[in-house]
Amino acid sequence: MNLVTLKSASIMMVVGVLVHHTLSATAFLQINAPKGPLVFRLRTGLPDDRVHTLAKASANGVNGHSSKSNEWGIPYSSDLPPLGPNEMPVSSALPNGGKVTMVGSGPGDPDLLTVAAHKLLTENPDALVVVDRLVSKEILDLIAGEVKVARKLPGCAELAQEEIYWWCYQGLNQGRHVIRLKIGDPFVFGRGGEEVITFRRFGVEAKVIPGVSAAFSAPLLGSIPVTHRGVANQVVMCTGYGREGTSPDLIQYHKEQTIVFLMAVGRLRELCQRLIEKANYPSYIPVAVVEKAGCPDQRTVVGDMTTIADLAEQHNVKPPSTIVVGDVVNVLLDQDRETGSYVTGLIQNCTAGLV
Repeated sequence: MNLVTLKSASIMMVVGVLVHHTLSATAFLQINAPKGPLVFRLRTGLPDDRVHTLAKASANGVNGHSSKSNEWGIPYSSDLPPLGPNEMPVSSALPNGGKVTMVGSGPGDPDLLTVAAHKLLTENPDALVVVDRLVSKEILDLIAGEVKVARKLPGCAELAQEEIYWWCYQGLNQGRHVIRLKIGDPFVFGRGGEEVITFRRFGVEAKVIPGVSAAFSAPLLGSIPVTHRGVANQVVMCTGYGREGTSPDLIQYHKEQTIVFLMAVGRLRELCQRLIEKANYPSYIPVAVVEKAGCPDQRTVVGDMTTIADLAEQHNVKPPSTIVVGDVVNVLLDQDRETGSYVTGLIQNCTAGLV
């Protein structure tokens, strides 16, 4: 008889390894619980020595990882065994009925949810809804199912992503409908593609419901047309953070170009400096930051490349915010008739008539 002692966080992971095989040999698993050890008797299609090896690998991590190296005590998604056949094409549901739907929540206003997203969030009380941290409270209040909110704070994005995968894995292993709710659109700087690949490795093909991306909706809600004849004939979408916190390459300045930055307000000052020094942007180019687009407390701050960082700090601008760079920022703003200068500083709820 093989006796393997496991941490509680590894229970589902180990059972997933064992039941994945044809039933024959017997294994005994001991899980340390607060009120004493629990012993499970399972049959597998592997020799007892192989069962022992697999169980230990699941408890301690494989592929060179150790569960102890994850400071949150969460297994690495790459170590989790599949819950169903994971060769392409992958099924849209696991043998136990578990499935995943990835949903875009838009910029934050519940009225800007797609009909499909609204129906899914409000009519599935048994669903497990795994939510991005920046999804608005107004949308969270609509959700009928169980909600788990990711802890994606600065400096711990990778650990938080592993936690998201672990929550989803647990829900799928229980045969639940897992709804992965993401801000904006899942496939626009939202790791949507990465998550689809991970879910396939788990053995399930995610259904994806698009959302209204903040790259276009936030400027609109801030009275900024990202294209305008004679002003801008091209739009570039960028993220403020590359892999592992690096700064992405910048597109060189073009007079009739608008750049929209997502997830970049935390390094706004550095971003403007780099645009001037490395991408040849003139210091007078207008810049706007639209904070909490579509929400009741939406604010827009307007300046130029040299003033916008100070203005954002002065008004304590926080994520989620969208940065717009280019002459389109001024197209719909008031202009002083005598000096010709445009409005700058804080502009609050400036687009009530557009919603």
